[in-house]
Amino acid sequence: MILIIQKILHTVLFLTFSLLISLPFKYDDIPVEVSEGCPEPFLEFTVETVGPQLLKNLVLTKYLKPTPVQKYSIPIGVSGGDMMACAQTGSGKTAGFLFPVISLLLKRGPTPEPEGRRNKSTTYISALILAPTRELVSQIYDEAAKFCYCTGIRPVVVYGGANIGLQLREIEKGADLIVATPGRLVDIIQRGRVKLDIVQFLVLDEADRMLDMGFEPQIRRIVEQEGMPRERQTFMFSATFPVEIQRLAADFMRDYVFLAVGRVGAASKDVTQRIEWVDQNDKINFVIDFLTRAPAGLVLIFVETKRGADHLEEVLCRDGYP
Repeated sequence: MILIIQKILHTVLFLTFSLLISLPFKYDDIPVEVSEGCPEPFLEFTVETVGPQLLKNLVLTKYLKPTPVQKYSIPIGVSGGDMMACAQTGSGKTAGFLFPVISLLLKRGPTPEPEGRRNKSTTYISALILAPTRELVSQIYDEAAKFCYCTGIRPVVVYGGANIGLQLREIEKGADLIVATPGRLVDIIQRGRVKLDIVQFLVLDEADRMLDMGFEPQIRRIVEQEGMPRERQTFMFSATFPVEIQRLAADFMRDYVFLAVGRVGAASKDVTQRIEWVDQNDKINFVIDFLTRAPAGLVLIFVETKRGADHLEEVLCRDGYP
C-alpha cells in the first residue's frame, strides 16, 4: 500500500512540475532574432505542427505551450532545414531540437539499413545527439525517453565513466536515437558496435562548451570520418557564437537558419548574481553562516569534487541542516 501511495505521489508531483515548467512565465518577453529563410513560428502544439503521436505525449506531460526558442526551432526543423541556435540554459532548447527530430522520424518511418550488412551486432542509428557531459546527456535522454513514449522510437544514452558493457547491451537491444558524449561514442564506434551510415539528424548541444573542453577532434572524426551522410539535418545549439563555432557551423551545415534567443552570451536577467571572495580555509564556515542568514527555501551548492561534496554534507548534517 505504501509503495502504491508513493507511486501516486510521484506521478502527481511529476505532472505538477511538468505543468509548471510549461507555463510561459516571462518566456514571452524574451526577444528572438532570426535570419532570412525562417518559416513562420508555431504558436501552439497541434497535430499539424508536431504530429499525432508526439502531441499525445505532450498532452500526457501537460507540455502545453512552446517557449520562444521552440516556436522558431520546431518549424525550422520540421521543414527540413539546418539550424544554428544561440539560446540560454532554461530556454527550452532541449525540446527545441527533440521535437522536430521525433516528429520527422515518426513521419518518415524507420530508415532502411544498408544492403549486405554482415555484423549483426552492429547498430545503425537514425539520429545522434552529442553533448559535453554525462549530466547533460542524461538529462537529454530523460526528455527523449519521455517524449518517445509508445512511439516505437528507442533512445539510448552513452557516456564515459560508466560501465561500457551495460551501455553496449542497451544498444544491442535496438537504438534509433543515441545521446552521447563524444569520447565514449568514438570508443563504441571503434568497437564496431555503432554505424552512422544512415543518420538523418545530427544535434550538437552546448557546442561552445564541447570546443572549450577539447572535443573538436572527436566531433570532427564522428561527423566527417565515420560514414555519416552529408544529406542530413544538422542542429547546433550554443550559448555563444565565437569564430570557432561559426567555422564548425560552416563545415557541418548548409544554408542554415540562425536563431538567437535573448542576448547571445549574456547571463539571464532573471537571476541576481553576487560574488564574494572567501579564502579556501574559510569556505565551510562561510557556507554555514550564509545558511543561517538565507531566507527559507531550497539552496543549491556546487562543489569541485565528490570528496568535497561528501565532506560538506557531513559538516552540514552535523550542524543540523537537512
